[in-house]
Amino acid sequence: MKQKKIEVKALAKSFGSNAVLKQVDLEVFAGEVVVILGPSGSGKTTLLRSLNFLEQPDSGTLEICGHRVEVVAGRKLSRGDNQQITKLRQKTAMVFQSFNLFPHLTALENVIEGLVSVKKVPRKEAIDKGMALLEQVGLGEKAESYPARLSGGQKQRVAIARALSMDPQVIFFDEPTSALDPELRDEVLSVMRNLANAGMTMLVVTHEIKFAREAADRVIFMEGGVVIKDSPSELFFSESSGERIQQFLRRH
Repeated sequence: MKQKKIEVKALAKSFGSNAVLKQVDLEVFAGEVVVILGPSGSGKTTLLRSLNFLEQPDSGTLEICGHRVEVVAGRKLSRGDNQQITKLRQKTAMVFQSFNLFPHLTALENVIEGLVSVKKVPRKEAIDKGMALLEQVGLGEKAESYPARLSGGQKQRVAIARALSMDPQVIFFDEPTSALDPELRDEVLSVMRNLANAGMTMLVVTHEIKFAREAADRVIFMEGGVVIKDSPSELFFSESSGERIQQFLRRH
């Protein structure tokens, strides 16, 4: 039986009076590619950011890569909770919509920054690993280029190499192609497909229906802060998925 990498129960998050997540449950197993679809404002990105506490959930239980945090409304996180959050962050990586590269560092320096500063890997070893990862995403020749000299697709591939450098068990992707021109999207999606084929556990918020069809094991559809549908990819894209899903797919 596959190991469970993510288990979320009754996750809730509000911004003021706006309830963005309403008692969301979620499971992701090792090696699964799970794509989260839904209209804008449905809570997709907030869910992703809550999993590694970039957003502090209001309540709910999260267990990620064996590290468990229970958030109780009105109760501050304990020191033990914060230690668990640090540990789960060490097992996960996030690829952002806006790349989040350091502009004053080269592509290679961006990739190895976490290895050297967080993991304390010797610089030569980090450089060797960083170069191998840049080669993996097709950017070996751009190692000494600064972000300003890279296309959007190249920046996002550097960001993926940076995520991989930390040897995560799970990678979260938050709209990784939405800031890119159509011709640049494919180069990023190709890298993501390769990761999926290699067995990386991935949770992907995207509008890329084609990627979801081709690469997702499961598709989750969110609307109004709740999970409307959670099904294997082939069922999600079949006529049996229901009128609301079909309506969404027709628009995209």
